[in-house]
Amino acid sequence: MVSLFVLNVGCAQTALNDSDLHPQNQSTATNSEIIAQDEIVFTPVIINAAIEMMVPYSKTSIWNTPIGPSPKIDPHSDEMIATIGFSDKGQITSDPAQYTFTVYFVDENTPRWDVPCMKYKCTVVSLGITYNTEVLKDVPIPFDAKPSAGTDAQLIIIDKTTYAEYDFWQVERTETGWRVANGSVYNILSDGTPPRYGSRGAGVPYYAGLVRPWEISQGHIDHALAFGYPEVAKNRCVFPATKTDGKSDFPYAIPEGARLQLDPTLTDVDFEMMGLNLTGKIIARALQKYGMFLIDVGGRPKIKVEDLENNPYATQQWSDPNLDLTSKTIAAIPYQYFRVLQLPLAYWNSNEISAFHRNCYKFSNEQR
Repeated sequence: MVSLFVLNVGCAQTALNDSDLHPQNQSTATNSEIIAQDEIVFTPVIINAAIEMMVPYSKTSIWNTPIGPSPKIDPHSDEMIATIGFSDKGQITSDPAQYTFTVYFVDENTPRWDVPCMKYKCTVVSLGITYNTEVLKDVPIPFDAKPSAGTDAQLIIIDKTTYAEYDFWQVERTETGWRVANGSVYNILSDGTPPRYGSRGAGVPYYAGLVRPWEISQGHIDHALAFGYPEVAKNRCVFPATKTDGKSDFPYAIPEGARLQLDPTLTDVDFEMMGLNLTGKIIARALQKYGMFLIDVGGRPKIKVEDLENNPYATQQWSDPNLDLTSKTIAAIPYQYFRVLQLPLAYWNSNEISAFHRNCYKFSNEQR
């Protein structure tokens, strides 16, 4: 008899066989293999720590897979990287207290609310199922929760019981509850690359690529980072993006979904010469090992870090001596030290065989 594991994603449930939870003889996929795969393999992360200190998404997710020693670099990498220098002198910064995400972990004791989706229908993603709804029912939201500052007013909720991830944009507290302009529901045991997703410019979950304080405290970040910048390519994108909010007509504007890597030959001596503090070095090493994915249009080049300042439940602040993260923590890294990993060949040549992840190019089988 085959036992089943039920994955509850807020409004939907999907049953998984034992073979889904314990894949046999499965080797670790390389970066190119993950990009090329036609099917999403569900291989949950082994949970050996509290969910508050867990790297989200499956162990074979592209978000959690190191780039490897010999990645292919896009032939137009230099031209694309040059566009980072069009704003803020190319400094890669962050916004730790605005235009990012507060994060809340909830359980069965958290107040529940029906949340209307006011501007766009909300998206609910379960394994094999994606649907839209005008109201998200029975959403656990802490009574005093606040979104990040800025007009995006975004927040993330992680349900510790179901592993559901709620991503909300333009959150408003009302007299009777909450409402959002848009929202999406995912699950942090899945692979972080939903085939259709409402929130975020690139159509990937908010939690993907977010730098969190416990990662700095432990001394290493074990996933790719999320990156935004102004000159995002218009109407074109690549896996793991499913859509784009890019508006740039520059011929070498970087498309959403592109993976950028910091020169892996740089050493701690180089980082010392740049003036990076300990937190800056931890982030830099992650950018060498895992890189960063372009996932959104930003007012300036920046990575995404958790908003602790606007979270009334936060027990740490980025200003704490053991964290010491500011908007300029990695700004001293020259943008010219980054490179763009190879995009699908069809992105540059329409005669090439193309495959798609919804609206975005991905590597076809012929390019493996």
